[in-house]
Amino acid sequence: RHVNNPLGTKLYYSISEVAELTDLQPYTLRAWEKEFPSLRPRRARGKNRAYRERDIGIILLIKKLLYEERYTTQGVKKKLRNEPELLRQIGSQVALLLDREYRTKEIEKKPVRDKIEEPRGGGGGSNAEFKAVVEEAKSELKAILQLL
Repeated sequence: RHVNNPLGTKLYYSISEVAELTDLQPYTLRAWEKEFPSLRPRRARGKNRAYRERDIGIILLIKKLLYEERYTTQGVKKKLRNEPELLRQIGSQVALLLDREYRTKEIEKKPVRDKIEEPRGGGGGSNAEFKAVVEEAKSELKAILQLL
């Protein structure tokens, strides 16, 4: 995926594709469809949901408001109702929201050391080794903050 065109050229996406793109479960997407009036995917081939790029943007906005900004579902509904510009801007922000989602997933995939192993041979580790580990952790945390 790339910032300029993270979704490719498809017009519609299945619920399973959207679940993977947004890192949400299909049952969450179905529940949000009932909960939030602004999220209304089309129905294709009978009952199958067909999500457009704008729908994916709305999902990512709702996810951000609920999980990062800690709004309640009622709070999100009120915010979307009182600030319609949020929904109007979705089209231009889908690429950025998806790219941010993708980068977050990549960070989570990075291997993390479970613990600092003590050097063998009895005594505690050297102060220099400890400082190096702390500096490495600090730089990784700074990189994560830059993504947020």
